[in-house]
Amino acid sequence: MKKIISKFSALILSFTIISSSIVGVYADEKQDLDSLNSKYIVLMDYNSGEILYEKNSRKKIYPASTTKIWTAFCVLEKANNLNEIIEVKDMPQIEGTSMYLENGEKFTVYQLLESLLIHSSNDVAFLLAKHFGDGNEKKFIDFMNEEAAKYGANNTHFNNPHGLPDENHYTTAIDMTTLSRVAYSNDIIKKIVAMKSVNFKANDIYKFERTLINSNKFLTSNNKIDYKGKSIPIKYDIVDGIKTGFTDDAGNCLVSTGQKNGVRLISGVFFAPAGSLYHDSRTILDYGFDNFKTITVFKKNDMHGEKSIRFSKPGKIKYKMSSDFSVTVFNNEKFNKKDYSKKYNFDRLSLPINKGDVIGTVNIYKKNNMISSIALVSENDAQSYFDYILSFTPFAKNKPKKNEKKKSGKKSDKNNKKQKNNNNSKRIKNKISSGGENIKSEANKSAQGLLGILHEIKAMFSGLFTKNGLKNIENTNLYKFLDKKISNSISFIPSKLIIIGVPVIILILILLLIIGIIKDSIKKKSLNKAKGKNDNL
Repeated sequence: MKKIISKFSALILSFTIISSSIVGVYADEKQDLDSLNSKYIVLMDYNSGEILYEKNSRKKIYPASTTKIWTAFCVLEKANNLNEIIEVKDMPQIEGTSMYLENGEKFTVYQLLESLLIHSSNDVAFLLAKHFGDGNEKKFIDFMNEEAAKYGANNTHFNNPHGLPDENHYTTAIDMTTLSRVAYSNDIIKKIVAMKSVNFKANDIYKFERTLINSNKFLTSNNKIDYKGKSIPIKYDIVDGIKTGFTDDAGNCLVSTGQKNGVRLISGVFFAPAGSLYHDSRTILDYGFDNFKTITVFKKNDMHGEKSIRFSKPGKIKYKMSSDFSVTVFNNEKFNKKDYSKKYNFDRLSLPINKGDVIGTVNIYKKNNMISSIALVSENDAQSYFDYILSFTPFAKNKPKKNEKKKSGKKSDKNNKKQKNNNNSKRIKNKISSGGENIKSEANKSAQGLLGILHEIKAMFSGLFTKNGLKNIENTNLYKFLDKKISNSISFIPSKLIIIGVPVIILILILLLIIGIIKDSIKKKSLNKAKGKNDNL
């Protein structure tokens, strides 16, 4: 469930990516920013997605290893188990920064993500893409592009999972910063990109211990830079991510994020000359922290309510907003909460509902212009009357929750399918003559099986109205079949009581369903009538 909410949160985070830059930037400070050596720059408010500053942000660039931010996010979209073991097989030679994987080594998905994001390992990027592309890295790259398009990165095209030079592998500063913001909403990525290093022990295949240091010098460097006339450490304590990149074509790249005084910002700095990357990145971040503040417009604890649902048990679903809605504005900017309004949208409301499901959104407007959307999350379970009735029947099977995923390997699925086909063939070849087994045999023959079952049901219940009704029922094939199955499964209740009692219970429950529907309809009509009278008054 957390994964689903996280995914939806990422989607709503990206909603305002095309928002226009905040006006009123101080002319002298903006001029200082424009004069920075880095060619492409974006400063973005993490909470609202508003662009606080941009320089050549929509021009085509090469992302280099900042690509791996999106690779990691797409891996997490596909992964069902972070402890899944991936074995290195048929690893090609890949240039650039690597973990130097050897065929036969085994790592968990989580370990590979650590190496990918901390050390920027190109061979790990390829291994993950191949694994989650079902053996074909191109399929995974297609998925990366599909997901990027969902979040509005329309001027981006990935052609590999690591960012090595490729003329068909490109983005823009605003697209890459936006995708980084989406990826950072995932708690796993958030945790890994803040790590200073990761250690891999020696194994039977690779005899040396690997200690990988985070390539982001804001987290690890002991060196200094010249900043505003002073020599200060590169290491910047308020920065806790995200990812570096470098190729000759892309230049030095860095997507950074940090938080100060309740404000979280993301900066994207691309094609920075040698010695300018961390200077320019810090200049951009400090500009944001010094000149902007974050104000909470709607608190999630205040945004909750109930929504009536027809023909459901219970008849109402309680909901709340998944997160606060905040905006970042200039420190001296006049701010009025009355400029913001909200509208509820329950477009994802469908039964059954489990606690924690996203059932809709709160759309946020500023002076009638929609600027963001926050998920609405259910606070209780709800199901249809039909499912509610089925839950009382002894043979009703528990259906998987609508957000659960079937976890099975592709290879095992094929083996199970093959075994199933073999079993079906054996059933068709074998002649079965006994009463209960005859029903199973007919069921396996599709239409003939269905007609056979209907015939047995008719035979069983038509016997009820004869002279020796109960005895005649016990002699039918269907009764014998049910008696055998129930006796093998349930010992504390006589099978006869279940076989005869269940149809009676079902009839009673159907009557209750009809009564419930009628009751809801009458109640709705009464409310509408009362509302009409109030309107007339």
